[in-house]
Amino acid sequence: MYKSILAILLAFFVSNSFAQTADEVINNYVTAIGGMDKINSIKTAKMTGKFSAGSMDINFTRIYKRPSKIKMEMQIQGMTMIQAYDGTMGWMLNPFQGSREPEKMPDIDAKYLANNADLEGTIVNYKDKGATVEFVGKEDMEGTDVYKIKLTNKDGDVNYYFFDATSYLLLKESTKRKMGEKEVSMDFIYGNYKATDGFLYPWSVEIHAPESPMGASQKAVIEKMELNVATEDADYSMPEKK
Repeated sequence: MYKSILAILLAFFVSNSFAQTADEVINNYVTAIGGMDKINSIKTAKMTGKFSAGSMDINFTRIYKRPSKIKMEMQIQGMTMIQAYDGTMGWMLNPFQGSREPEKMPDIDAKYLANNADLEGTIVNYKDKGATVEFVGKEDMEGTDVYKIKLTNKDGDVNYYFFDATSYLLLKESTKRKMGEKEVSMDFIYGNYKATDGFLYPWSVEIHAPESPMGASQKAVIEKMELNVATEDADYSMPEKK
């Protein structure tokens, strides 16, 4: 009986130690990218750059506005593809599917877009976003020591985050995403961190997804980033059909 009680108490303290360690890693990450005050001061953001998939180079513009608004425009072969989330609903314009009018985005795609509507990501202020975290452990990632944290968001989806054990910068994020009838594993490799007005952000993201229809490897490179730019709620709303 006493052994059982001891085991339960030990499990309790170990689990709480892990939770505290996860928060410590996340807090150090927040400090590394500029601190909570800096993050909270960012009300809007705009970035432009190039997205490469196979032989295609695609110019993109992405804008953010708190709370939970995001819009991305991609220029492909003289046409503009749009994906947006206005805080409550996702919508898209995809001329490559023969559509010349904006339309409501499928719920599963809107969910993924909504989860990326905060510039700092779900991991920052994760409790306020309905997520939970767990410290998994310390690992070696291609010669770099990293702390691995498991995040379960409010929908039950699981992401794994890998933070540099020295700088505490986020180096990698692993997740799974439903694409059609398949669930595809995806790794996001973050690099080339640069500071904009005191906020550190990765200007290079490599996407490894062997089963993705867009190819096994893609890359997004930011060429310009601006904070607290002029943008209105209407910029994220779905236009009325003509």
